[in-house]
Amino acid sequence: MKILLQNADWLIRDSQRIEQNGAVLIDKDRIVSVGSTTEVERHEPESKDVEVIDCKGCILMPGLSNAHNHVFQLSERGLGKNLTMEEWLRKLIYPINKILDADDYYALATMACADLFRNGVTSMVEQLTNFARFHAESECRAFFDCGMRAAVARGISTQSTIDPGENADPGEECRNARKYIEDWQGKGLVQPWIGPAGMYSTDQTTLKLMKDLCIEAGVGFHIHLSETRQQAEFARQQGYSGQVDWAYRLGLLDERTSVAHAVWINPAEIELLRQTGAKPVHNPSSNQILSSGVANVPMWMEKGLSIALGTDGPASNDSLDMIAEMKSCVLLHRVNTLNPNIISASDAFKMATEGGAAVLGLTGKLGKLDPGYLADVACVRYEGNPSLNPIYNPIEALVYYGSGRDVCMTIVNGNIVYHNGRYLSLDIDSSIRDIRRIAEKVKTHL
Repeated sequence: MKILLQNADWLIRDSQRIEQNGAVLIDKDRIVSVGSTTEVERHEPESKDVEVIDCKGCILMPGLSNAHNHVFQLSERGLGKNLTMEEWLRKLIYPINKILDADDYYALATMACADLFRNGVTSMVEQLTNFARFHAESECRAFFDCGMRAAVARGISTQSTIDPGENADPGEECRNARKYIEDWQGKGLVQPWIGPAGMYSTDQTTLKLMKDLCIEAGVGFHIHLSETRQQAEFARQQGYSGQVDWAYRLGLLDERTSVAHAVWINPAEIELLRQTGAKPVHNPSSNQILSSGVANVPMWMEKGLSIALGTDGPASNDSLDMIAEMKSCVLLHRVNTLNPNIISASDAFKMATEGGAAVLGLTGKLGKLDPGYLADVACVRYEGNPSLNPIYNPIEALVYYGSGRDVCMTIVNGNIVYHNGRYLSLDIDSSIRDIRRIAEKVKTHL
């Protein structure tokens, strides 16, 4: 069945194109017509095969893309806020991830889908590090069942210094990674990727083998690089100018590589990202909460990098609200540079839509409301909403005084997954019960 979204007061086609009284016609998984309501209705006369949804009082926009996450950390949401990153990993993240079972990881991913859909997020990159990687299949099943567009990057570890119990033999890691890709490649909206935590937890030979496997299979490679000053310093001790330089010399960087954080990288490393086509993912809220530092995003932009935006995991952000993340991005760099024009609301919106699409390998297919694009759409209600009035420019309104909780409808791949408080692809009451059960388990290990 087709879906006609009509009479939207505002239509955001992308970060540069805004129209009024707009409509979007969806046929299966594709957008087939976009424009004024009159034009789109002329394209599709009344038919019993069309579900018509009146979007009067709303903003229609591309679905948001959360390009770096660890959603299994929902079990640690709100904990460890007075810890350094090293303490946070040793005392909170590793011990809790170790005690969770396959059912727990499935439940956490399902709850994450509910939270993301509620906030207008239609696509994401999930990275399963440390003990979570043993349950990548559980998360894949959850995303598949809920209808989330997700790249699920399974971690690897051969030389962890935090908990050697997560380490595996390099040969075993390679076999498991290959099987994981074979089992999930081509399964609907779920993409199986490889996602080592960083340069510190896996030996160089295995990192290179894993990247070669990704190239052979045509899948993404997602890695943390230079999130902290300590990580950058460790790379220098190994004879590199930084972790991006290290990854480059190992052959880990190309257009299918996405780099989370990249806070402590130098101008030469930024140039390496540009030359290789590797895509940095900015995580401003997480970087502030963990006191990691401020990434040089203005220079990334100046160099023409394709930049995406992510919330990072719920343990290092607590929120999966990408609208809030756009605001965090804009304000962080304004206060850091003392320049009110350094990053605009439109810049942040592009990172949260087209930037995420690029990371997912879907440039030209996702991130805009244009004919032929995949039908990932978010609808935000401002009529009767005192927090989102008045509106002069809808992108600026969303970024500066909007919230993901203003979203009233989310469509993924042409399927309505959230509408006016109702979830159509998951049981929210059951999911909340599962999360509370997991929280009780967590409490016994704090």
